[in-house]
Amino acid sequence: MKLSQLLSALGARCPQDAEVTALTCDSREVVPGALFAALPGHRTDGRAHIPEALYRGAAAVVCAPPLPDGVPGAAVDDPRAALALLAAEFYGRPADSLTLIAVTGTKGKTTTAHMVRDILSAAGYKTGMIGTLGAYIGREKLCDTANTTPEPIALHRILRQMADAGCSYVVLEASSQAMKLRRLCGLTFAAGVFLNLSPDHIGPGEHAGFDEYRACKAALFRQCRRAVGNGDDPAWPAMAAQLPPDAPAVTFGFTPKADVRALAVEPDPDRPLSVRLTVAGAPRYHIPLPGDFNGADALAAVALARALGLNDGAVRAGLAHVAVPGRAQRLRVPAPFEVVVDYAHNGASFDAVLSALRSHHPRRIIAVFGAGGDRPRMRRTDMARSAIRWADCAVVTADNPRSERVEDICADISAALGAFPHETVPDRRAAIFRALDMAGPGDVVALLGKGHEEYIEENGVRRPFSERAVVAEYFAPGR
Repeated sequence: MKLSQLLSALGARCPQDAEVTALTCDSREVVPGALFAALPGHRTDGRAHIPEALYRGAAAVVCAPPLPDGVPGAAVDDPRAALALLAAEFYGRPADSLTLIAVTGTKGKTTTAHMVRDILSAAGYKTGMIGTLGAYIGREKLCDTANTTPEPIALHRILRQMADAGCSYVVLEASSQAMKLRRLCGLTFAAGVFLNLSPDHIGPGEHAGFDEYRACKAALFRQCRRAVGNGDDPAWPAMAAQLPPDAPAVTFGFTPKADVRALAVEPDPDRPLSVRLTVAGAPRYHIPLPGDFNGADALAAVALARALGLNDGAVRAGLAHVAVPGRAQRLRVPAPFEVVVDYAHNGASFDAVLSALRSHHPRRIIAVFGAGGDRPRMRRTDMARSAIRWADCAVVTADNPRSERVEDICADISAALGAFPHETVPDRRAAIFRALDMAGPGDVVALLGKGHEEYIEENGVRRPFSERAVVAEYFAPGR
């Protein structure tokens, strides 16, 4: 692509009309003919890497003023926003042929995105999905994603693949960091979904405080043609206030003021570890996931589907078959007990998933968990307290120890558990085997912390590790 065409996306002109063969914001990835976007960073400024980019053969540079003398490119006030516009142009503006749906909130983005994807698929639309677990077309995985919302170059490359594959819709998890770092600049969403807001992602390298966090969430709705929001959440007015004039908004919730009102979320007596959702004016919806929080996510998906005018049969079919890897994921095992895998890795998420499992009245809950190394130590105490509150016994083991000793992390958790029945088995495979050995009829074995992850990270190395594979190994014939 000619540099002049690429820079036209920024309203910039360049007398040198070089051929641009690639985009990158990492000077180490520059190849001859690439445009290098020098982005401001948390630790370093990309301008410091312009000489390296030029040495490697960069054809042009986009950066904050001033542009180095004699270097083709453009100086812009907001290099991050510029990169998003450049990436869209470089990949042929794929979003123009797609209907984009954004899902945001502190909790529930991944599950809700899967629900919406499955509803749209049941309605007959070829649908892409981009989020924490990767990029998918339907249920076929295209690639992993380094961030919940990918950086612009990766994002528009994925959108290009989806458009070329014939997708009609794309469901995107929109993080607050993505808004802060301008990854979604230039995109317009047919609908934005707001789930909830609670303090999170606040600290160095993330958000300066809760006000900034809320403002970044709200900024998404400036780019939405309509919104579907949790009317029960006190932050919803701040989101709705950012909508363009005349953009319609629909609320969902459990209180009478909601446009789409839930009457009940309750365990499904006919399906193991499932809930049924009753919405005013409609028959019950069945969701094969446990817990009120999954019912609340399903309510958001129902409200969105109604706002889009989708057939209720598609909504019902999509929700009835939803599956989210590593999120309250029930593994089918040849045993009289249940095995559930979940990504819960702090006290709040432990409370959510363990209380959801408890609502189905198992004989016992056996919790298998550790804690991530190089993370706040309070998480270990919080998770232990939650296990005491909701589980019956625990097996303490490794998670991602990173630079810490597994034994030290386990000792912290064990100390917090105190007299609560538990064992410490540092090797996670052995810990899972031990929990399955302990399980009896009517029990639930809850494998917590890894979820969708297929590795254990230790001392900078990620070694392959799959809890699903370990459970399958345990039940393999002839073991």
